[in-house]
Amino acid sequence: MKLVDQSKIQALINGHITRNQELKKLIASKGLDLEDRRLIDLHFWAMNESAAENLSIALNQAGYPVTIKRKVEGCNQWNVESQIEASPIEVTAQSLVESLVKNFRTKEKKLKKCVI
Repeated sequence: MKLVDQSKIQALINGHITRNQELKKLIASKGLDLEDRRLIDLHFWAMNESAAENLSIALNQAGYPVTIKRKVEGCNQWNVESQIEASPIEVTAQSLVESLVKNFRTKEKKLKKCVI
């Protein structure tokens, strides 16, 4: 079994945390309360249909109900989305980000960017 490169996982976590800080600023700038609970979409990517199916099963079992699972037009990647009721503060918490990255990160090769 191949060991997971912890520095790559930490880099992913750091990237999400940095992005989330900017998203919180944007949400607050529109006058919305970061502590108000609402439906929030969580977006995940998978390399192929099989990986998307496995991710969907894992997300559903972990309490993140999958609302969308589809192939991305123009490339081989799959988009998997879940929708939960939470506040922006809750979904951007470092503990949740770390959990999602560590538990639901694809075990396949790095995803290639595609134009959508």
